[in-house]
Amino acid sequence: MNLYWMNLSRFTTLLIILNISLFFLTELVTRHGYFYTYFSLAALLVVEFGLLVPVGLAHKLWYYAFYLCWEGVALYFLISSVWYWVKVNGM
Repeated sequence: MNLYWMNLSRFTTLLIILNISLFFLTELVTRHGYFYTYFSLAALLVVEFGLLVPVGLAHKLWYYAFYLCWEGVALYFLISSVWYWVKVNGM
């Protein structure tokens, strides 16, 4: 279980850095008013909060699966943001 939590933590951190570097440093969010990146960062914040708060549920599979689903939601919004970025810049 510890291996799963470590990998989830690393992947979440990687997605946060990727999200910020792709969309906020390139000013795509501020120029085009695209909000899916905010949704992605909010979902990643929920996952990070669940990883950082020390509760006794960390060894339960449903607790891990809950935050893994939130990671999937964040990944969906990140992929949608990349898709939108390619579509807008391709015009």
